[in-house]
Amino acid sequence: MNTKDVLLFESGDGGEMAVLSGDLELTETLYQQVYLALFGGNVEQNTRTDFLFTEERFDWWGNSLFFGEVQSKQFNSNTERVLRNVALNSVGRLTVISAVEQDLQYLSDLLDSSVDVEFFGVNKIRIIVKFNRKGNQEDKVLQLVYDNAKNELIIERII
Repeated sequence: MNTKDVLLFESGDGGEMAVLSGDLELTETLYQQVYLALFGGNVEQNTRTDFLFTEERFDWWGNSLFFGEVQSKQFNSNTERVLRNVALNSVGRLTVISAVEQDLQYLSDLLDSSVDVEFFGVNKIRIIVKFNRKGNQEDKVLQLVYDNAKNELIIERII
């Protein structure tokens, strides 16, 4: 089964919708889901269940509305939060891998994935997510490069 979604691309200033000949360009959905899971916002805090009605919230409103207490289905962008605070060392690398795996948890019913993180250049982190839809042998790879000094995603490359 091949599903389509609006193509998002990274401009270095947040995700943008791609337009081709005056129309929104489409792409395979799973790439978009992986990108949004890691960099979809909700950077301030994960969704909590113990908040006061009058308390200002910094999470995505849809988490509590649609997924309530099913934390494994919520979008929380642990990856983006960790990248903003991690030291570029071996412990930091493992912390980023753990955050990516946690963010991809909600997709575990749909796909099998593996994650690797590499440091290269000065202050740059490459996140490599290899995945395939369950029951499908075709591997897909999404590479994301994050510039730690600028606190921004600078390259997205789909292989």
